[in-house]
Amino acid sequence: MSDAIETAKLYIEDENYEEAFKLAKKRHGKDDVESYLTIIDLLIEKDYLIALEEKGLYYQYYDETHDNGDFGEKYFDQYLEKQPRSINVICDKALSRFNKNKIDEALEYMDKAEEKYKSYSPIEKPRISKKEVIMGKIELLIQAKRYDDALKSLDKYESQFGGDTKSDLYKGQMLQKNGKNNEALEYLDKSLLNEDTLIGFNAKGDALYELHEYKDALKFYNNCIDYEKQVDDLELITNFNYKAAFCCVKLGNDSEAIKYLNKTINLLNEHGRLPKDLEAIYQKCSFEKERIMKTGEVKDQEFKKTRFFSARTSIILLIIILIFYVILKMIGY
Repeated sequence: MSDAIETAKLYIEDENYEEAFKLAKKRHGKDDVESYLTIIDLLIEKDYLIALEEKGLYYQYYDETHDNGDFGEKYFDQYLEKQPRSINVICDKALSRFNKNKIDEALEYMDKAEEKYKSYSPIEKPRISKKEVIMGKIELLIQAKRYDDALKSLDKYESQFGGDTKSDLYKGQMLQKNGKNNEALEYLDKSLLNEDTLIGFNAKGDALYELHEYKDALKFYNNCIDYEKQVDDLELITNFNYKAAFCCVKLGNDSEAIKYLNKTINLLNEHGRLPKDLEAIYQKCSFEKERIMKTGEVKDQEFKKTRFFSARTSIILLIIILIFYVILKMIGY
């Protein structure tokens, strides 16, 4: 048993649960998951509610299997049985439902959390504001690709709290998704004035692309490419790379287009079987590359990097290999 667990037990015997909890968090920070979870379980046995939520959050965010896909929900349920008016844990449960693809249920829980602000428990003050709860619901709608609903919620948010950098970013993005590209640019410009974001650059690129402003769109897609190593969103990365290619096509720069097309094709090849929308992009890029190459006006630089031996050189190398093989067999290998 680790020294940390022994120390935590002493804290718990003295009912100093807060110090034991702090120690558990430190062990988690040191990647000592076994001690962390053991201390958390000891605190749960003592009905220390914060530890119960903490264990749920561990499985929601950190555990590789998310407790076999439960995402901490059973711990949030246990918490809510004891403290049903907890806005914090209602939001936690909403995310668990969302991660299980129960979108409508997740949104219902976010609405429930917002409603609880009228009479939240004085025992537990919410760590997130009502404004943040509403924004959280908007972010779930965006992730669920319910863009029209997200835009309506953003209008409501704006009327209640006014605009801010995040709401301007999301509203610009949603306006663009709903085909209102000129209006989208107004919000995206306000957001990007305060903070450079990959989402903002991508959305502005998309708006300009749809408005046939390909030269300007390409600039913003290249801004995205500068940041792409910082994100792990295949759909997003594919979007700005393949559209950069088609900006080049529209601008008559096929040689540059080939570079972006090769990059997109290789990127998608690495992921095996693709969702239907990404598969369609893959096919579109492949057909466009084939069309360009058939013109004979552009060389595929990536193909040129692959070097082949001449027939004569290949025969000589084969003979050398065979001779070497025979010698090895003669000496007993």
